[in-house]
Amino acid sequence: MLTKLATLVLVATLAAPCVVLAQGMPLRFLARAKKEISDETIVLTLRAAPRQVVAVKIDRHSASTLLRTAPAGSLFLLKSDADANARAMLDYLKHSNVFEYVEPDYVGRAAAVTPAAVFPHDPFFLRQWSHNNDGSFPLAAAKVDADADIAEAWTITTGSEEVIVAILDTGVKTDHREFSGRLWKNPNEIADNQKDDDGNGYVDDVNGWNFVADNNALQDDAGHGTHVAGIIGATGNNDVGYAGVDWHAKLMCLKVLDEGQRGYYSHWVAAIHYAVDHGAAIINMSMGGADYSQALEEAVQYAWDRNVLVVASMQNLNNDIVFYPAGFARALAVGATDPDDNRSQSFAGTIYGSNYGEHIDVVAPGNYIYGLHHLSDTTYSMVLSGTSQATALVSGIASLMRAKNPHLTVTQLEQGIEAGAEDGVGAATEDTPGWDRFYGFGRVNAYLALHPMDADAPDESALQVFPNPSTGLLHVKMDQKVAIRFSIALCDNLGRLIFQDEKDATRMIDLKYSLNGLPAGFYTLVLRNEKTRCVAKWMKH
Repeated sequence: MLTKLATLVLVATLAAPCVVLAQGMPLRFLARAKKEISDETIVLTLRAAPRQVVAVKIDRHSASTLLRTAPAGSLFLLKSDADANARAMLDYLKHSNVFEYVEPDYVGRAAAVTPAAVFPHDPFFLRQWSHNNDGSFPLAAAKVDADADIAEAWTITTGSEEVIVAILDTGVKTDHREFSGRLWKNPNEIADNQKDDDGNGYVDDVNGWNFVADNNALQDDAGHGTHVAGIIGATGNNDVGYAGVDWHAKLMCLKVLDEGQRGYYSHWVAAIHYAVDHGAAIINMSMGGADYSQALEEAVQYAWDRNVLVVASMQNLNNDIVFYPAGFARALAVGATDPDDNRSQSFAGTIYGSNYGEHIDVVAPGNYIYGLHHLSDTTYSMVLSGTSQATALVSGIASLMRAKNPHLTVTQLEQGIEAGAEDGVGAATEDTPGWDRFYGFGRVNAYLALHPMDADAPDESALQVFPNPSTGLLHVKMDQKVAIRFSIALCDNLGRLIFQDEKDATRMIDLKYSLNGLPAGFYTLVLRNEKTRCVAKWMKH
C-alpha cells in the first residue's frame, strides 16, 4: 500500500511551480509504462537506476509494491531515497525507453481562505446568501438576488440518495449530525474485520479511503473538507445548522490533503480512479496545483469517459495562473463571486482573490461562506472564502441535476450548468456579454440549470476537428443549429492561449487555419457560443 510521507518533497505552491528536495525525504515520480514493455524489462531498468527505486502501481490500488502483478501500460509511483540527485534520476527514467512519460509527483493544495422558493427550517439558513440573497448579509456589501437560486431549485428537487458525490479533500467529520445517514457505504465491505472483503486492495474502506495515511481513517484534521462537504450536502430542513445544496446525495469521503491542506498528485489520481470505480457521479476537487501533470489529466479523462463530472476550483491568487485539474478541458472550472455579484477580488479582505483565465467555465458564490466545523457539532460560526466554496456549490448543483434526471450525460451536465448561468451580473469591465475570462459563462443558477436544455444547444459530438493529427492545417466544422456569434480558442497542454478567433453570427461553421509554426504536441480547441462550450483535442506532428 502507499505509505504516509511526513514531509512534502515536490511542491506546487500557490504562487508558482517549484521543486524542493527536503532533507531525508524520498524523491517521487509518476511514470506510465509503455504497453509493449514487459514487467521483467521494467524491473531490470529500475534495478539499474542510480539509486534504489520502489515502484507502486496506482491505476488500481495494490497492497504490494512488486511489479509482477501489474498489467502493461500501468501508471506507477516511483520512490527513491533522498540522497539521489533529482535531475539525474528524472533524466535516467525518461531516457530508459520503458516509460511513455515520467514526471515529478507534484503537490497541490486546497483553495480556501480562512476568515417561489423553499426556505428550510435550518436555524442558520439566513446566513447562506449563496442560496438566497435578500441584500442584508452583514459581513460584506450585498445585492438582492446575487445568489445561485438554490432555494428556487428546491421547488424542483432536493436531491436523491441514488446520486454519489465524491469529496476529495482533507477528510470529513463523518460523525457530524448534519451528515447522519448521508455517508456513502461500500456495499461489498464488512466494517472493522481487517479484511479486504471486495478485493479492491483497500481494507475496511466502508465510507471511502485516506490516501494520505493509506488507511480508512477519514476524519478531517484541517477543517477544509468538512466545510466543503457541508456546502454540498449538509442535510436540509432538519432543524439543525445549515442546508447543503443537496439534502439526500450520498457523500463519498476520500482524504487526499494533509493537515496543511496539501496533497500529492499521485493521491489525487488514485482517488479519482477509486471514485469512478465505486459509482460516484460527481467528483468535487476544491484544490489545485500549478504544475501540469499528464497522469492527472489522464485521470480526469478517465472520469469523463465513464460519465463522471470533475468539478475543480480556479484557485485564489487573483491572477490568470493556470491550476490543475481546473486547467484541463474535461474538468468544470469554477471561480468565485461576492455577495454583490462581483468577482471575488479580495477573499475576506485579504490579498487573495478568484483566479480567471481562458479555461474558466462559470463562477459561483464563494466569499464569506458560513459552514460546518470539523471539531464540533454545535459550532456554526466558521466562515471560509475561496474558489473551494464556489466549487462545492457547483458540485451540489450538478448532483441536483443528476437527481432530477439520472440519464444526463457528463456533457449535458456541464452544458446545462453553463447554459443556466446568469450573464452580465458583475462589473461591466469584467463581465462582458457572452463568455469572458473573468466570469466564464456567468454566475451559476441552480433553478435554470434544472430546466431542460435548450433544444437549439449544439451537442459536442457535432464539433469536427481535422485532420487529426495534422502537420499544420486545422479545419473546424460544426452546425450550431441557429445563427449565433461564436469564438474559437486554441490552448496548449498547459492551458496557455495560443490564439483566439471571434466570428459574427452564422449557423454553419467551416473554418481553416494554417498553424505550421506551432510546436508539435497536443492542443485543446474550445468553441464557445452563448448557449454552450464544446471541446476537442487536436494533435500537431
